[in-house]
Amino acid sequence: MEPIARPLYINRLMSFKDTPFIKMITGVRRCGKSTLLDLLEKEFISSGIPKEKIIRVNLDSMEWKASVENWKELYSCVRDLLGNGKNYVMIDEIQNVPGWEEAAISMFTDMDADLYITGSNAVMLSPDLGSKLVGRYVEIEVLPLSFSEYLTFIGSDQDPDRIFTEYVRHGGFPAAALMHDRPQLLETVIDGIFHTIVDFDIAGRNAIGDRALISSLAAFLIGNVGNTVSAKSISDYLSSNGRKVNHTTIDNYLLTMERSFLFYKVKRYDIQSRNILKTLDKYYVVDTGIRSLISASQDQDYGRVLENVVYLELLRRGYKVSIGKIGTEEVDFIAAKGSATEYYQVTYSMSDEGTRKRELTPLRKIKDSHRKLIISADRNAISDYGGILNLNIVDWLLWTAP
Repeated sequence: MEPIARPLYINRLMSFKDTPFIKMITGVRRCGKSTLLDLLEKEFISSGIPKEKIIRVNLDSMEWKASVENWKELYSCVRDLLGNGKNYVMIDEIQNVPGWEEAAISMFTDMDADLYITGSNAVMLSPDLGSKLVGRYVEIEVLPLSFSEYLTFIGSDQDPDRIFTEYVRHGGFPAAALMHDRPQLLETVIDGIFHTIVDFDIAGRNAIGDRALISSLAAFLIGNVGNTVSAKSISDYLSSNGRKVNHTTIDNYLLTMERSFLFYKVKRYDIQSRNILKTLDKYYVVDTGIRSLISASQDQDYGRVLENVVYLELLRRGYKVSIGKIGTEEVDFIAAKGSATEYYQVTYSMSDEGTRKRELTPLRKIKDSHRKLIISADRNAISDYGGILNLNIVDWLLWTAP
């Protein structure tokens, strides 16, 4: 079967082709980074680069695990494969090699090569590594499939609303998309992805023995998508379930979850004072399929699920996202990219008068001229509230804004 097309990421990678930067492709395990390298190789070949000039190294493969145990061996193996002139080197899961950053820096410095590397852990971009590679790398962060990618794979002739319901429940991991018509296998696939992330990327890499606590913490965060949380609220929840854990441990575990790309922490921003607030963050899960797997309240909390979908899509579109606070009111998302800013509210429906007031009030308090949008699941709803645009979520996900 042909791999699922990822034009968004291929276009980004091609825009950095032959530039003097290491291209670091990061993202949660099983989001499609390896397949992205396959697609990029095809793109290179179609653009006229000879296949023998493209060097592939998969450090999850036993072939490479047997011959590469440290960064010097990795460097030597790649050097021995180089041909004359410019080469294109792609190294998958490079963080599996101890000291890999020394190999990356040495290859970047010594070789006539355009270097692309992937990794499943944000430790790759730790402050220490950043100081070593300052000015030498660009990061392309990959997420599971967008709804547009999912719909294209399933069949663009399908009813988008029906496919969206499927997408929200099963999520966008490519493996889940491939099994979309085999529902008896879907939960097994998603469960396997989740537990691999917990066992290897969170517990394994951080020497955490208590995997049950990680799962309990994940369940709490998923149950509180769209709510502000603190170490104390998490501690109180775990204590009520018979698990006493101190705040420092909770903070450390939250950090490991962020570094594995399982959850994204979003800071709050005071629109009036223009300051980042230091307390009460929000967390969003990387894929709604994992939420469906863990949470029993999928249907009751559909508005929060939509909020999670919108957050991830804003990240895909290249926005920096924060939560907005204006007085006592909250704006779901402030999305900033370059000089452009957009304000978002997300709700299941605007049909109820109380809901309309709740969603419109904070946006109306913002006096600047930036675009303000409400995203909902409504069809045939009022599309404009005095300059505040109300879009159906499926339309918005497939919409290219002017």
